[in-house]
Amino acid sequence: MKREVFNYLPSVEVLKLLAPGSLKQHLAKAVRLWVILRSIYGDDVDEVKLDLEEEFTFLQWRDLFFLNAAKEHSRDKTPILHNGECRCATKLTYWLFASCLSSLNIEENQWSQSFQKYYSIQPEELKSLLLEGIINNSTEKSQQNKDSVTGSNSQKSKRFSKVLSDGRLFAVTSRNLQENDFQCLVNLGWLRTANNKGRKNQETYLKIEKFPEGFLDRLRKIEMTSNQFTNEELSAFNNSLSQPINGVQRFFIHAEYIVHAKRTDDVEALQEQLKKLWQHDKIPLVKLTYQSVKLYQDTVDCIVYPVCIYYYQRAPYLFAYGQVPKREQENSWSQINWYDYRLDRILQLDELPKDLEDANIPKQFLDKCQGKYPPTPDDIKEKMSEAWGFDIHQPQKLLVLRFDYYFHENNIKGTERDEMFTRISHQQVEQLVKSYTSTASAEQKYLLSTVRSRSKTDIYCKVNYRADDNNIVMRLRAWGPKVEVILPWDLRHRMTTDIEATYKFYK
Repeated sequence: MKREVFNYLPSVEVLKLLAPGSLKQHLAKAVRLWVILRSIYGDDVDEVKLDLEEEFTFLQWRDLFFLNAAKEHSRDKTPILHNGECRCATKLTYWLFASCLSSLNIEENQWSQSFQKYYSIQPEELKSLLLEGIINNSTEKSQQNKDSVTGSNSQKSKRFSKVLSDGRLFAVTSRNLQENDFQCLVNLGWLRTANNKGRKNQETYLKIEKFPEGFLDRLRKIEMTSNQFTNEELSAFNNSLSQPINGVQRFFIHAEYIVHAKRTDDVEALQEQLKKLWQHDKIPLVKLTYQSVKLYQDTVDCIVYPVCIYYYQRAPYLFAYGQVPKREQENSWSQINWYDYRLDRILQLDELPKDLEDANIPKQFLDKCQGKYPPTPDDIKEKMSEAWGFDIHQPQKLLVLRFDYYFHENNIKGTERDEMFTRISHQQVEQLVKSYTSTASAEQKYLLSTVRSRSKTDIYCKVNYRADDNNIVMRLRAWGPKVEVILPWDLRHRMTTDIEATYKFYK
């Protein structure tokens, strides 16, 4: 089998797949991983490509990648600027944007605009991020001073994300490269390790023939997010056509809004309250008194960290991190997660005092929300790009769909859903059915028989979706007989029972 070539541009979408978390916090690491992958799997014309055997050690890679590596790139010492020709002298921005690095460069303005689609960041912060590898603003410096006094655990999180020396991407220790960067590539499936028991720095890495499963699929899904019709684009569209033309209004927007008129004033007051909270340098926790539909209109109290408001499917929602609605008998802190609270169902919002030492709130939750990296809207965007659905607190599951050929060609193909769904063959569908159902079970036999009985022209697609997200169920219902759920079995069963119940009314 011919090995794949890693010749991907360092786009924001590619780097997001390599970053261990938010790219805003781990840009330098993601770019290093991208360079290392080029050195191992790059095209032969790529000047970064190294002549490595199928099995190699970290020291072999190090000695080929750097100049005078044995002396200048020791395990525990950050390399000084010992030679301008050594790759440890190359700056992060040069790796990303320099035209001389073969064809794998990207235009800086284009890259920056793409980055700002995903992350809320000021121009000076982005400049700092590109020059130093982290955002080094006055707020963070102040927090660093506090950490040095209090001995905060956030110092541990900065261990491998400190400011790059003169912006040099590889101005890090060999220990950092091996135990963090190379280990990250192993965890992501880009490398395998041999079962040897030698010294740590002699551990053998094995190249892979085929890139990690789902890499291209996930890359397409992330790129799909960047191509969505954003609020900024809608605003520009509105500015272009909002004024009457020859005295006639030609542009209209109809956005269905299901919040009852009697709750309008309450929702507006709640939004103003949140706007004031978000103006604080340190956003406080709040207690929500919430009337939950999922709990059959029961009213519950939830302590959360408020993050942002989304308008979605006819109503505004507050995205927050913390307690989720549960019944009184359940442990209210047993699950800390994201949740979307519909604004008109929030009956009251109370700001909690800053000093919460005596409150019965888990320390881990307080440290996350009041530490250096509290939850942000960027976290929500990332989670939304991971799977189809709005309820990001729900787990991901595999969804396999069968589309009528003509419906797919006219309503799915060429749209953003076409980029989100991955087309698969009949054989792949059968293999997935066998993988996700018990061997020789009634469900497996039934699904295999069903797939084989359908038209050969039908289109099959797979996508990760948010389990129990009612918006997805509503979308599938709207497509009616033009779509069929193959997997998972529980969702197929729900569609079946709902349709049967509906049919009884019209029988």
